[in-house]
Amino acid sequence: MVDQLNLKGLGFTAWEASYTLLGLYALYSIAVAVYRLTFHPLAKFPGPFLCRISYLQQCYYEAILNGKLLQKLPEYHQKYGPVVRISPNEVHCNDAALYHDIYKQNSAFTKDAASYALGVSEAMAFTVSVEKHKNKRKTLDPNFSKQRVALMEKGLYDELELVLAKIGEYEQRDEEVPIMELYFCYTGDIISRYLFGKSLGLITSPDFIERADQMRSFTKGIWVAVHFQLIRKTLLALPRQVVAYLSDAWVKVLIFTENLAKDALKDFNLEASLAKKPVDETIFDRLLTENARRQTKGQKSRPLGFRALADESTGILNAGTEPTATMLSYATYFWIKFPHIQKQILEELGGVELEDGRLPLAQLEVLPYFTGFVKESLRYMPLVPGRLPRTVPKGGLYVPSVQQTIPEGSVVGLDHLAIHFDPEIFDRPFEFLPERWSGEKGKELNQWLLSFSKGRTDCIGKNLAYAEMYLILGNLFTRFHVQGTPHIHEDMVWVDRVIVHSTRNLRIKVKAKH
Repeated sequence: MVDQLNLKGLGFTAWEASYTLLGLYALYSIAVAVYRLTFHPLAKFPGPFLCRISYLQQCYYEAILNGKLLQKLPEYHQKYGPVVRISPNEVHCNDAALYHDIYKQNSAFTKDAASYALGVSEAMAFTVSVEKHKNKRKTLDPNFSKQRVALMEKGLYDELELVLAKIGEYEQRDEEVPIMELYFCYTGDIISRYLFGKSLGLITSPDFIERADQMRSFTKGIWVAVHFQLIRKTLLALPRQVVAYLSDAWVKVLIFTENLAKDALKDFNLEASLAKKPVDETIFDRLLTENARRQTKGQKSRPLGFRALADESTGILNAGTEPTATMLSYATYFWIKFPHIQKQILEELGGVELEDGRLPLAQLEVLPYFTGFVKESLRYMPLVPGRLPRTVPKGGLYVPSVQQTIPEGSVVGLDHLAIHFDPEIFDRPFEFLPERWSGEKGKELNQWLLSFSKGRTDCIGKNLAYAEMYLILGNLFTRFHVQGTPHIHEDMVWVDRVIVHSTRNLRIKVKAKH
């Protein structure tokens, strides 16, 4: 019997050894809890007891309850004040005045490494090092400038017409339009033109709904990846065919982007890339050309290899697809939910002169009330509703409202949702008011529109995202009467997956106006 076995003559049984190990672990856990409560640098900051001694409560609300921590934060702040300890080494603030200290252009605050360790660490969006991120951003910025968006306009129009034609097919059959999936295909086809020079053909694919769902699944397990790093590392280390049994959709996207990277490395030719016109230069061209230049000049930099290019392509394809498609879906939902805005927007759109049968981007961008609608949609449902965790630099962060300094090395964050509905910043914040963005007062509010974040790590693709929103929303509302479906409000209940995620995919009914 196991309880009678001596461990190599040491004089105690296996059960006794087990109890001893459990006792030692209990003592260790108690010691860690006491340290975190009394001696840890964040010990002076209040918060729920379990949050102060372990990561269990944060993990439970984020990984188990699918991103519900964000909805608990107002309750925490009401009880504990403006700075709340939400885990042993992280505090959450609801003092909007701190936002621009943390997320500014020359900020010394760095991304929290644990929160961004999602398996694509070589991608710019997940790069923690300030210097490395700065260099990657400098390389890619020209591909996402307003000038570049203007050069790519024809591609935007081509994809726009395909989407509108697809919507027309559903209208003719009197069927509900799977508009969210079409938005995913629209943004996916456009970002693929940027990435490697041609559309993926998602919109015209017979299985476009399935392919859109594959793209949408990429953030499905994001909280599990954040809180259970070992699971993430294990899955990424396994052969793709094995992982496919567990998450087929996610792996298909990963395999696709890895194949893109392999082909780009194999086919790259420096002379041919340098000879390309700006409109034809892809992101792959840009990355590989700049890498070749650095190597030629003998600069101290690691050659751009397969893993780095694969991670970057995964990051850009995902970041260029899901966020904008989600924003488009909520903007369409708000068009239906708040009908009082429709008359004035349609009057503005009706005054725009058509070019080749469509509303051109340049004219849509200068419509004040329509622009207000786009911005108010982004405010009312921020793309990233929660916090973007940052590590506090040397010297700490002084918080005037509590007259305390958050020490260096700890993690801090503010959530965008709270700021977007702060009555001290936005008058009548729970009302949907496109007119709030007009005039000088509207210009002042731009600093508090945080859907694309702010500072040196803001969204590199914001110019493209705005262009996509202006084009498709303006043309959709002009060509079709857009109506909701019976369960639209239940469908658009959201959860926080870092990026906002609706409970179900948006469906609409349309009727052609002409």
